[in-house]
Amino acid sequence: MGVNNRVSVVAMVRRRSGSRLGFLLIVLLDLLGTAASNMEPIYWNSLNKRFLDDKGYVLYPQIGDRLDLICPSSDPPSQRAPAEYEFYKLYLVSSRDQADRCEVTGAPNLLLTCDKPNNDMRFTIKFQEYSPNLWGHEFKTNADYYI
Repeated sequence: MGVNNRVSVVAMVRRRSGSRLGFLLIVLLDLLGTAASNMEPIYWNSLNKRFLDDKGYVLYPQIGDRLDLICPSSDPPSQRAPAEYEFYKLYLVSSRDQADRCEVTGAPNLLLTCDKPNNDMRFTIKFQEYSPNLWGHEFKTNADYYI
C-alpha cells in the first residue's frame, strides 16, 4: 500500500472595517489516503457558515483532489448568495500573518477576483505536487498555504 499525500484546509472569515474578509489555510500532510476526488465547493461569502468559527474550517483532501472556490451571483439571491453582492480578491499568500492582516507582500499571486454580481465566479484548485502548466500551483507536503 503506497503513501498518499493529503491536504488539510482551514478557512476563516473575520471582520475588518465592517467587511468580511477570509483566508484559507492549506497544510499538506503525508497520510495513508483514498482515491482522488472532487471536494464539496466552498462558497466564498458571508453566508457560508464554515467561516463563522474563529479556528477555521478544516478539510483533508489528498494530492490529486480538486476544490472549487465559488463567488456566487447575487442575482437572484439564494441561501448561498446574499442579496447584496460581496466583492473579493483571493490571493495565495505565504504566511498566516499575511492572511490574518489581509496583506500581500512580495509578488501577488491572485487566484480569483469576485467582481461579477450577475455571474458565478469559480476557481478550481487541483492539489498537485507538480504542475505541467507554467502558471499552475504546486503543493508540497508539510508546507502551509493560505488564501
